[in-house]
Amino acid sequence: MLKYSNRIDLYFKIVYNKANMESGCKRSMSDKKYISTRGQQKPLDFYDAILQGIGSDGGLLVPDFELEQKDLKSLQNLSYVDMATEIISSFVDENAKEEIRELCQKAYGNGLFPQEVVPVKKAGDVYIAELFQGPTAAFKDMALSLLPHFMTYSLKKKGEERKVMILAATSGDTGKAALEGFKDVEGTYIQVFYPVDGVSPIQKQQMITQTGSNVDVVGIQGNFDDAQTAVKKAFQSPDLKDLCDEHHVFLSSANSINIGRLIPQVVYYFYSYMTLVHDQEIKLGEPVNFTIPSGNFGNCLAGVIARKMGLPITKFIVASNKNNILTDFFRTGKYDARRDFYKTNAPAMDILVSSNLERLVYMVSQDSQKVQTYMDNLNKQGVYEISDDLLEKLQTLFKAGWLDEDEVLSVIHTCFEETGYLLDTHTAIGYGVYKEYQKAFRDETKTIILATASPYKFADSVYEALENQKLPEYEAIEAVHQKTGVPIPTPLVHLDQKEVKHHKVIHKDDIIQEISQKIKELSL
Repeated sequence: MLKYSNRIDLYFKIVYNKANMESGCKRSMSDKKYISTRGQQKPLDFYDAILQGIGSDGGLLVPDFELEQKDLKSLQNLSYVDMATEIISSFVDENAKEEIRELCQKAYGNGLFPQEVVPVKKAGDVYIAELFQGPTAAFKDMALSLLPHFMTYSLKKKGEERKVMILAATSGDTGKAALEGFKDVEGTYIQVFYPVDGVSPIQKQQMITQTGSNVDVVGIQGNFDDAQTAVKKAFQSPDLKDLCDEHHVFLSSANSINIGRLIPQVVYYFYSYMTLVHDQEIKLGEPVNFTIPSGNFGNCLAGVIARKMGLPITKFIVASNKNNILTDFFRTGKYDARRDFYKTNAPAMDILVSSNLERLVYMVSQDSQKVQTYMDNLNKQGVYEISDDLLEKLQTLFKAGWLDEDEVLSVIHTCFEETGYLLDTHTAIGYGVYKEYQKAFRDETKTIILATASPYKFADSVYEALENQKLPEYEAIEAVHQKTGVPIPTPLVHLDQKEVKHHKVIHKDDIIQEISQKIKELSL
């Protein structure tokens, strides 16, 4: 069942906060600061923003400067490392560009990814940007291969001698990607919380077999929203702050609440667009649409930033599963989390509190007091509703739809039969929602779908879609390979034979206590 937001033909424009610019003048390019969506955080430079992770007032950090308009022609023939350098250096002081290049080379140019970091494949009349070529076979690698380098770079810049404890809540893919990125990184410790019954068996096995002397993986009896809420509370807890001070530790985040997760994701919007230009599928400057399977909304928000930086994007089609809170939001302006929570065959999207939506609402409204009111309402009442003028602006740029679990399987089957392209369950939602959008609006704009995971991470559902029967997860991996010939990603080969190293499972109400215990242990 698909539902779409109303069509309102208004021009959408995002204007970043210029409240601190005297007499309407732009900030110096060497004075790039980050502020909170809720208005109570003192401005931070890039390095402090990375290390702090979240606003001291509970809000999310956003740029407090006008984003640089990129010259598309100058980006046209760049490698991924060079393009990442050009895009990411726009968020840092000018004199840091060569240092950013070194970090991007470490993340994307030293063998963690194939030479073609983000291949763009054609499936019928759509283009699919494969963001899952990294070390964990999921799109989170695109940012979490770089974030640890951001972190160590920022620690060095700030002369920070305390140990940083990275916290992450995961609905499946963030956890493994963060663990892999931060394992054995000097000066860091990472603790990941995942819902024991809310991730796929493959995702769980990837996490609980994680190696590294500085990693901790904890299952919770609860869902992703429970874990994410607890992690956010940890950053605002006076007791934890005192404990951190006592033990010379400070907390930071690997979730997309950290601006260091969001910025690297902007790059692949530009890169996939330039791939289409290079392949002569579009002309330079021709507008495109992007379709994004979305749960926590960071992936989509990165595209909004890319658009602000000059990438010609006409529409974002936001695709959800049965937990269709984003579809309802873009249709009505009401964000209502007071609803049933469903465990689906696209578990990374089993989310009812999409954190990065707060950034979008701020970027559109430019009103931190309004954002604070909305978030207070969400926390206390489970619902907030934006004003009509904000909704109209959003509906010009965003369309939204959702698929139920049977529709997901049907789309996987149909896409493979008709185009030969094999989708995972999340990307299938993007594909199916886009097809319904095409029918509804007859929009012929070239469209790129962001593929968020290898189909082998959800092989049991993919095999069920192809053959209408179920197999155990690891048998399904081989069966899908035999059926389709699609190569199995190296990280998933013989995964079931790896030693389990993390067994702990706790109640959702004990997460803060678990964090406290780990802080104490870090100083021993």
